[in-house]
Amino acid sequence: MENINNKKSIYNKLILINLKLLILGTGLFVYKYVYNFRVNQEMSFKLFAIILFSLWILKILNNGEFYFEKTALNLPIFVFILLMTISLLRSPYIIVSLNDYIIFLFYFLIYFLVINNINHKRQFDSLIHIFFLTAAIIAIYALLQYYGFDPFLRELSAITSTIGQKNWVSNYLALIFPLIFSYFLVENIKKNKLYYYLLLSIIYATLMICQSRGIWISIVCTFLLGLFLIYKYKISDVLKKNKKWITLIILTFLLITIIYSTDNPLNKSHLTLPQRALTILDEQDPSINARLLIWKTTLEMIKHYPLLGTGIGTFKINYLNYQAKYLKDNPDYLKYYATAGEAHNEYLQIAAEMGLFGLGIFIFIIFSFYGLIVNFIKNSGNNFQKETDEDRVIIFGLLMGITCFLIHSLFTFALHVPALGATFFIIIGLTVAYIKNMTSSISKEEKMIKIIKLENKKLKIICTALVLIFIILVIDLLIIMPYLSEIYYFTGMRYNDINNYDMSLPNLKYAAQLNPYNGRILHALGTTYYNLNIFDDNTEEILQNAKKYRTEVNTYYNLGLLYSKTGQDKKAEEEFKQAIYLNPEFVKGYHFLGLLYFQKGDFDKAIEQWNEILTIEANLANRYIVLNNLGIVYQKKEMPVRALEYFLQALQLVPEGDPIEKEIEEEINTIYKSKLEK
Repeated sequence: MENINNKKSIYNKLILINLKLLILGTGLFVYKYVYNFRVNQEMSFKLFAIILFSLWILKILNNGEFYFEKTALNLPIFVFILLMTISLLRSPYIIVSLNDYIIFLFYFLIYFLVINNINHKRQFDSLIHIFFLTAAIIAIYALLQYYGFDPFLRELSAITSTIGQKNWVSNYLALIFPLIFSYFLVENIKKNKLYYYLLLSIIYATLMICQSRGIWISIVCTFLLGLFLIYKYKISDVLKKNKKWITLIILTFLLITIIYSTDNPLNKSHLTLPQRALTILDEQDPSINARLLIWKTTLEMIKHYPLLGTGIGTFKINYLNYQAKYLKDNPDYLKYYATAGEAHNEYLQIAAEMGLFGLGIFIFIIFSFYGLIVNFIKNSGNNFQKETDEDRVIIFGLLMGITCFLIHSLFTFALHVPALGATFFIIIGLTVAYIKNMTSSISKEEKMIKIIKLENKKLKIICTALVLIFIILVIDLLIIMPYLSEIYYFTGMRYNDINNYDMSLPNLKYAAQLNPYNGRILHALGTTYYNLNIFDDNTEEILQNAKKYRTEVNTYYNLGLLYSKTGQDKKAEEEFKQAIYLNPEFVKGYHFLGLLYFQKGDFDKAIEQWNEILTIEANLANRYIVLNNLGIVYQKKEMPVRALEYFLQALQLVPEGDPIEKEIEEEINTIYKSKLEK
């Protein structure tokens, strides 16, 4: 019996340690040479999720027993997973869908692992304190970047911290902030209370410098809900006990607000907080209008596939086509054109990808969670023990953080950022585990389901070995190979940035070999072949394959260039037209499509394309080139008066010393000479 308990204890410790590593790794791991923060987060999250799930399986196999917590969330989560699976199987882009499917599946697996393995207050507290540590590092790093002391990512000019961008930093901190505040309220040791006070001040300052309008709206709404719950469920006693500390922290927050709301040496932003806040009311704000365009386009997706959606993870591959249709009918939004990979609203994206059924089940999960918490707060209000009051405050803090996250998900795509999505589901799991451990009258033993116990040592070793082999294979397939491909991809892109295509090519080839389903890598590889003047079938195949896994205007454009180089004019025309369709203001597409028509002798169509460029960009830097082209085509049409008009305009704009200047002058002289001869 003692041996069994020791094994249980070892597995419990390993699970707890790896949960902590998941929290730290997903939130803090940055490999600066893979400059896509989500790629780093996905790698870290998937790695520890697989390890955790495997440890859980090994624990069950070796102990010969299994228990599963019954909660109100279980059924809707299982239904949601079923809908995800159906969505994956019916997706026309199943490889693209698979990545999002795996990430969301891992979110739910981590949730179930937490509620079934976190059974003691000390385990709960240890995980919560890891979140506090992670939040502290993220906040301090963001402040260092703001004041120009970045020790690691010096080449980045924006605030990224270890998360990736200001909105994500704000989202993470706003999720953790209320929980820190609840620990601050229940803490009795002065030294610890001071630590929480400093941490709250640092995080509040970071939220100020990030200037995320969505998070401010979320915080205000959460604060109002918090006041309502405090009044309704009489949680105000703990506030009265902390009057002096709360006064201190309010004054501190007020001082920080003043610093970042006025012009002073500590405020490095070109906008003060009031100025940034007022942009919410600006009807012409490009950020707001771009988001409105994305939302309206997403609604078009939902209208097209209302019940089951287009397939999980397919938003990024469908968006540009739906946006093109919307812009055709609503040209006023052209100036807010967006290349969105996400809907910037989690609820709309779930509805677009998994239909209204999927959204309905997701909302049911949220309502089930809130029902669980409200019942706990309501029922625990009848118990006036000190411990119960503290539990209510901690649950209240968890609830406020989750609420802020869910409100902010109206304006962003937090669940598609692994550092945020993993944190959200772990905290959901910790909240449910905390409530179940506080309120359940059923003992752990009563919940256990006995399974076949592996008494035979050889059989136990075989099963353990099979699990370990499975772990290695899955880690290699889902983590090592995709992540190595990203490392080689970004290495290749660094060479591309300096036009060293010979060095770029082997890196991109190996990246594509490791992950032949990554549209971004295939696009870069095909483009590099083109830049090396390699116009064979292999280059065409690579770029065509890139279109299967990623919708990118430049992929169509590059294929158009390839086909025009190889004399396949009809195919080139189709690719250029598709690039222009996806982005009606894609100037390079119009330029080369016009050139294609010019070379074919279809001068009227060439004029039409080049005039589009002049209409789209009145202040185009190379406007003189387009004007010169129009002059030449009118010369070909034997319309010297119109040609002269364009040549003269081009001559006024051409930079002094540019080789084209002499060509334009020669064309003008030819026209004047022809006039004199007549």
